[in-house]
Amino acid sequence: MQYIRGAGGGDKGGGNEPPTEAADSLQSVQYATVLDLISEGEIQGLDDGHKSVYLDGTPVLDSGGNTNFSGYTVLTRQGTQAQISIDALDGSESEVAVGAQIVNATPVVRQITNSNTNRVRVTLRIPSFRKIEDDGDIVGQEVTIKIEVQYNGGGYNLVKQDTIKGKSSNVYLRDYLFDLSGAFPVDIKFTRVSGDDAGSKEESQTWWASYTEIVDEKLSYPNSALMYLRFDSRQFNNIPARKYLIRGIKVKLPS
Repeated sequence: MQYIRGAGGGDKGGGNEPPTEAADSLQSVQYATVLDLISEGEIQGLDDGHKSVYLDGTPVLDSGGNTNFSGYTVLTRQGTQAQISIDALDGSESEVAVGAQIVNATPVVRQITNSNTNRVRVTLRIPSFRKIEDDGDIVGQEVTIKIEVQYNGGGYNLVKQDTIKGKSSNVYLRDYLFDLSGAFPVDIKFTRVSGDDAGSKEESQTWWASYTEIVDEKLSYPNSALMYLRFDSRQFNNIPARKYLIRGIKVKLPS
């Protein structure tokens, strides 16, 4: 008698696994700086330190002294005649929109003619940063850029080179800050070192969003009460509304 035996079955269906998407690993890192004029004339100051500073209605420190925000700086001036300047201030800033895509074969150049400019902040924008592989998986990308500076036509020198790695489904922004140390006019050249996207499955377009001319000024604003704030923009969608609980202007009382 002959028996026919079947072998144990394996995975059913034999189909491929569904494509996967890696988690976003990049987040724009930018900081916002504001200087608020609180009073013309000397004040006593904040009522209870950083507990008296509110961003979008939330105090920087809660009643127990715990912080509600991270990566922030608060500096105050009471409005005296002899008060010192706030060293953290970058001085006056003038942002210039560029809005130009940087491709591998064609660097983008802009010129600064304001000889009072001490520093420049260049902002890079990547609309989306990811790659779709042949199996449908969505993974991160990698791109290298460089920034060069030329003083009065004397030839370009490298000031920044950066390789960005990771994945972002949304707009990614990154700032590059550097000093100027030569004769004007100053030419800034932004180059994409990496090759351009090979097709629709690659998303790593690089755009020069803007540059900001920074003129260092040490202004003390005598007799003006000031609040200086610097905070991580990732915690807010827009510049937050600021409110301060203060002990107000000092007034001399007659005897």
